[in-house]
Amino acid sequence: MRKLLLSMTVLLAYSCWPPGMDPDKKDGNFLSDVVNLEEFNSEYDDYNSTLPSNRSGDAYLAFSSKRAKKDVFNLVYFPAYLSYDKKLSLKKGKNGAYQNQFVIHDNAESLILKANGDFNVYGPRLISLRDDFINFGTADDLFLFYADDAAGNLDIKYVKRGNHDPELFTILNSTADDAYPTFSWTGDRIYFCSNRSGDYDIYELTIPRTETEKITIESLVHPPKYTLRKVEELSTPYDDKCPYLYHDTMVFVSDRPGGQGGQDIYYSTYENGKWSIPVNPGDRINTSYDEYRPILPYLSNFNYDLMLFSSNRPGGKGGFDLYMTGLKKKY
Repeated sequence: MRKLLLSMTVLLAYSCWPPGMDPDKKDGNFLSDVVNLEEFNSEYDDYNSTLPSNRSGDAYLAFSSKRAKKDVFNLVYFPAYLSYDKKLSLKKGKNGAYQNQFVIHDNAESLILKANGDFNVYGPRLISLRDDFINFGTADDLFLFYADDAAGNLDIKYVKRGNHDPELFTILNSTADDAYPTFSWTGDRIYFCSNRSGDYDIYELTIPRTETEKITIESLVHPPKYTLRKVEELSTPYDDKCPYLYHDTMVFVSDRPGGQGGQDIYYSTYENGKWSIPVNPGDRINTSYDEYRPILPYLSNFNYDLMLFSSNRPGGKGGFDLYMTGLKKKY
């Protein structure tokens, strides 16, 4: 049944692609360069982005920045679009062309404004029950997950459309710092990082689900049953942070020995119920400075995983800047 639902999801999604985009042709050339997203960056720290699923169409790029309040990170957002003509680019503004009904995230602005305040706001993740899970929802199924330190330590929260205040994601939080929730496509696993054991580690919350169960916000944030574990395969005595899950691939950052220096990006693959040994992609992506909060936006027709991340390496506009590159080739 789950395979049937997956096939229906893929078929319906592809039926809405613009003319000339063959869903069976992986035509996106590998992006080997690391590209500074100059249009979006500022002289202040800019990091922790979220980009809704799409390949070519209008969306929002939201991220944490100090540009507004200078002393704390708040979320900022910009209309953005991905364009592909022999190479991929991410640009500010609306392209006025094709808009995929499956990926447009209207009213993201109102969710982002609700999250901000006189405190740090980190790790935004815009989630659509319709687009981000094997589940068909409605146009109102849009939520923002994030973490803030309004109470002193980092707490994971979420906010939904309408006249609703942010709410605590209680089952993920502790008296320590908890942040960066990310979700499996089947809604049965949630990952986040926490320093509840001293250093930052990656944790997994597993929710028992039947194959035909519909994923709702209640079943995600208030499941009747769940199990929680530290993911030993990904965690070390060093800081392992900022997990981001895209199907069976997870990216995260770590300052473990053997990297390029500072926080490095790593990736791992979920196979047979276990995570593979994390891989450092090397000096094509990582530097002796800090690389932070990588994300893997969903893109069809590409033979690689696109990755956005932040870094305070030299050559940017100042502090942390947002960058884009290909993580690994898939075909």
